[in-house]
Amino acid sequence: MQAWTLLPIMACGLLMLCPQGSPTSMGHPLPKPLQGPHTPHPLVNHTPLSGPEKGSPAEYDNYEDYYEDYYDNFQSTGPPRSVSPGPLTPFCAYDRCKHLQVPCVELSRLSKCLCPGVTGPDVTPDAPRLRAVHVSETRASLHWCAPSSTVHMYHLKYRLPGENFISGPLLNSTVRVTVLSDLVPGTEYLLCVVAANRAGSSPTDDGVREHGPCRRVRTPAHQMTYVYIAVGLASVIILGVVSVLLWRFYLQKSKPIQHGSLDNILDGELSSGHAGATNSSFRTEEQL
Repeated sequence: MQAWTLLPIMACGLLMLCPQGSPTSMGHPLPKPLQGPHTPHPLVNHTPLSGPEKGSPAEYDNYEDYYEDYYDNFQSTGPPRSVSPGPLTPFCAYDRCKHLQVPCVELSRLSKCLCPGVTGPDVTPDAPRLRAVHVSETRASLHWCAPSSTVHMYHLKYRLPGENFISGPLLNSTVRVTVLSDLVPGTEYLLCVVAANRAGSSPTDDGVREHGPCRRVRTPAHQMTYVYIAVGLASVIILGVVSVLLWRFYLQKSKPIQHGSLDNILDGELSSGHAGATNSSFRTEEQL
């Protein structure tokens, strides 16, 4: 056979002896896929952000820089690194029950402290909590604690049983103690504290709850009434004692009182005609 006819046969033999080809440039097989859940590379099936958002491809010179930055951000979502804790911010010295308490917003601005959580001014405030109520004949003093809400002002409401509420004057949001005047002695009242902001006013109740916003009280009777009763009883007792003494004195005055010796008494009886009966068995010494 001629040499040119053997070349195709030799080429086929060499191809059969060589390993199977691959799509890689070096002729090596592709790596096996990872087993189990894994995170795909950000370059695979990635859709670039649209619009003028931060990190969009328009802000980079080419896509390689964009994807490199995206990959760095993607890697930052991994487990957090251990960081030593810094100093904790203290809570503000804010007392909800203190009279003329400085608002916590001002305390936080001055000392960089943390305020307790409160609802905003667009939410109706919760009801304040009455701590103590002291009543006298015509006055009542009330002490309450602020709610966990934004409060712009307070005011009192009171009413007699079965009647409508009467509203008192408006009070500053720092006030926690006030006095209600012009009450009627010996009368039952329902006293309430109401918190208000631009969203509305806090609710009231019937005064049964121990720490609610309302309290049922009764003013004591006027003290002059007891004075009048005491004076009347004392007068009756004095008049009774005087009457008994006069009656005994009259009895003593009406009895006759005889003074002197026995002879004078007998002579007085004879002269008055009361000689009495004679005794026949009586004998004088001369007769004996």
